[in-house]
Amino acid sequence: MDTLIMVSIMTMMLFSTFATTRAATLLVSNELKRRGDVPVFVTCHRTPWLSKLVPLGQKLLIEIPTTTGDNAVDEKAQGSRPWQPTTCIGTFYREAHFGMHETPYVLYNSDKDATECKNSCFVVVKDDGFYRWNNNKRIWDKVFPIIWN
Repeated sequence: MDTLIMVSIMTMMLFSTFATTRAATLLVSNELKRRGDVPVFVTCHRTPWLSKLVPLGQKLLIEIPTTTGDNAVDEKAQGSRPWQPTTCIGTFYREAHFGMHETPYVLYNSDKDATECKNSCFVVVKDDGFYRWNNNKRIWDKVFPIIWN
């Protein structure tokens, strides 16, 4: 199964390098086994707001523009609007509203991940949480939830 994940990731990396616009992609794969009846959501706080269900055994691909507006490629190009930060979080059971009562897992944060992920960030959802591919270490890093005080 891990080989299948790696093949999917490598295929996605290959296709993401041919993109003509500057955008990051977030690929989330729902691989729950024992908790297959638990819905998994990815919610991105950007313009426009985006919240999607990731069905069991399915993958969700989200394109995150590095500038706002349709087909914006260069921040300095005439007519393009300035870049806006984007945060995408994963949650179990319901879509996120970025509230203190939730247990969110930060899957993508443009402030750091625009350079760390470069073109693509890969996340897998397992029974014990969310994991993100670390391309530098070549391992899956566990994503720990935000714990509100």
